[in-house]
Order: sequence, then structure tokens, then C-alpha cells
Amino acid sequence: MIRKKLFSGLCLVVTLFLLATCPARAQESSAESSNPGEDARALLNRTADFLSKAGQFSVTIRSGYDAVQASGQKIEFGEIRKVTLRRPDRFRSDIERSDGQKGLAIFDGKDIIIYNEKDKVYAKASSPGDLDGAVTYLLKDLGMRLPLAMMFVSRLPLEIENRVRSVETVEQTAIMDVPCVQLAARTDDVDFQIWVPSKGDPLPRRIVITYKHDKGQPQFRANLSDWNLSPNPSDQLFVFSPPEDARQIPFLAQIASSVPEPAKKKLQTKKGGNQ
Repeated sequence: MIRKKLFSGLCLVVTLFLLATCPARAQESSAESSNPGEDARALLNRTADFLSKAGQFSVTIRSGYDAVQASGQKIEFGEIRKVTLRRPDRFRSDIERSDGQKGLAIFDGKDIIIYNEKDKVYAKASSPGDLDGAVTYLLKDLGMRLPLAMMFVSRLPLEIENRVRSVETVEQTAIMDVPCVQLAARTDDVDFQIWVPSKGDPLPRRIVITYKHDKGQPQFRANLSDWNLSPNPSDQLFVFSPPEDARQIPFLAQIASSVPEPAKKKLQTKKGGNQ
């Protein structure tokens, strides 16, 4: 049976935003002989700074990820996300998976809402405050996934400074007809590549992440297009009005937090695994 589940490290490492694959041997030699590492880091820092200071933007993210099977075989699944952000406290992501299923994620400044169109269910959690706090709550407390999450928060430059151990220029190339500089970088947990336009605003065009400590070293890949720094979204765009036949359900993390400890232990030891 084909497993679609994302590899185990995604929810943890996705919070780094910029992560990618280790260049091939020949590419490593090329990178070492091209632009100095300091220039590469300066471009990476400029990209992070630019994104963190953007008051609003929209972008289309076409991504694919490896689902590692029990046999070790990797099978790719994908999705398209149309993201609209308005700082300090508005976010919307319209999602369509490769199998046609659609969904929606919204933060309206007070609540986080996740909606599944096929099953007509939605979950809501209170998270008053700014977008940075909502993203952290979504990932850490609710245990949900948000690909390239740190691209949406204002602390991105600090994350890059603290986590990226090395970065170098690989080559000049083109992504979707846009001339770009390809950077390869490493953190303790992942390797990553990012393609940044060689001219104009440093808005990433492609990101590849390799989870080097996960079994099979799975990858996450994303092409980013249709960047708009002035979408001027209305307040209504960030309002969720559930369909009449939709029903509200709790997040799994909310269920777990409400279960008494003795019951949790009983569930953990019950034959047949998690129920």
C-alpha cells in the first residue's frame, strides 16, 4: 500500500524555511571556485531581510515531497498553495493537492482555521496576536504542517543567522525564465538550495530541502511564482464562513491535551497501537 505521509522531519525542519540538497560532487568543485562564501551569505541575508519586511505579498507555491515507503522506495506527492499575507496578523493559504483534494488555512488575527473541502470539516483554535505567534502555535502546539513556514514570519533573518552554518554560490542559472543565482547552504539538520533572482527584488524562485538525517534522505521541492508585493487584500479574504453542511472538529492536539494522564497511558499501552 502506498504511503502518502510526509517524512517525519518535515514538521520540525520546515520552520527553517530555507533548506536544501547537497550539491553533487562536480557542483561542489564549481561552487568553491565561484563567488566567495561571504557574497553568498550576503545574498541569503538580503533575501531573508526583504521577506521579513514585506508588509504584504501573495505567491503561488508548487511543491512536491518524497514519501518514503517501507521498502525504501520514494514516491512523490505534490500540492499547489496560493498564499496571501498581510502583516501583522492576516494569512490565507488556498491548497490543492495532487489528488485533487482542496483545503484552506486562515489566520484572521484571532483564530487559526483549517478546512478540508472533501470531508467538509474544519478545525479552529484561538491564537490572538501577530502572525509570528500564530505560525509558532500552529507548528509547535497544534502539530500541524505549513511548508516554508518561516518565509512568512518577521524573525526570518534571525533564524538564518542562528541556524545556517555555511552557504556558497553554485552557479548562475534560470528558473521559469528568471535569471537566478543558485545558493547551497547547510544547517545541522538539513542541506538546502535556494534560487534567488540575480536582479531586482530577492524573491525566491525555487527551494529544495534535503532532510539528511531522515531515513532515505527525503526531499521537499518548491517552485515559487506569481509574486505580488501589493495584492492589497480586503479583510473579507481572511474571513472563514463555513458551508452549511460543514462540521467543526477539534485539532488532534486539542484532543490529546484534554485526555487525563491515566487514560493517555492506557491508550499508549493498549494492543493495536494508537486508537
